[in-house]
Amino acid sequence: MTQDSSIAAALRDDILRGQYRCGERLPSERDLAERFGVHRSTVRAAFKRLEQLGIADIRPGGARVNPIEKASLDVIEHLLALEDPPDPELVDQTLETMSGFLALAARLGTERGTDEEREEFITILDEMMQSDVPHARRTELFSMLNDRFIAASGNTVLQVVRHGLWTRYAEYVVPDHHRPLGKSQVEPSLRRLLQSVRDRAPAAASEAIYELTAVIRKHSRLSHESKSIATDAEGTQ
Repeated sequence: MTQDSSIAAALRDDILRGQYRCGERLPSERDLAERFGVHRSTVRAAFKRLEQLGIADIRPGGARVNPIEKASLDVIEHLLALEDPPDPELVDQTLETMSGFLALAARLGTERGTDEEREEFITILDEMMQSDVPHARRTELFSMLNDRFIAASGNTVLQVVRHGLWTRYAEYVVPDHHRPLGKSQVEPSLRRLLQSVRDRAPAAASEAIYELTAVIRKHSRLSHESKSIATDAEGTQ
């Protein structure tokens, strides 16, 4: 990690933890240069990195903190990584956003997919519903299914957003494999989704996958809350 990126990471985490409020001025280039033992140009480069994330605004006289709503999508990954385990509320909000996105992908994929693509959806869903499928494999199949829905939609923006949401944040929000979802918890939604694909019913497919992600959200929240409680208990021992 370069010096400017290291300084930017330290300031970024301070901002995300609320040590600097919205609109507050960050320490000056001179103060930060002395603190980190670097040239002021290195601090200036670090400020540029914060500006690229959207969490700081460089103005004459210094850099000020931006509202989090102005930040780029990249900042979500840093927010999730601030705590171990991640904040359950933030995890749930991330999954909630993914739910709407995946519901749209299912709708468009079911509506626009060819017969061959529809058969591929069915094959994946059939395997997901088998009782002996390990949790890790079911998770992999769910990811594959969404990839196929997005490809069938023909929507390039969906493909880009999918990478930005799921690929980068899955490790933080996917339910713990040590507390796997049971087949009985997901089977009703999977059956509805399978029937919707067979009937080529886009709205029903969208509703079914939203139901499925709601189950995943609930399970994920319970898993992350349990981890947080366990971590807090360890810290007090």
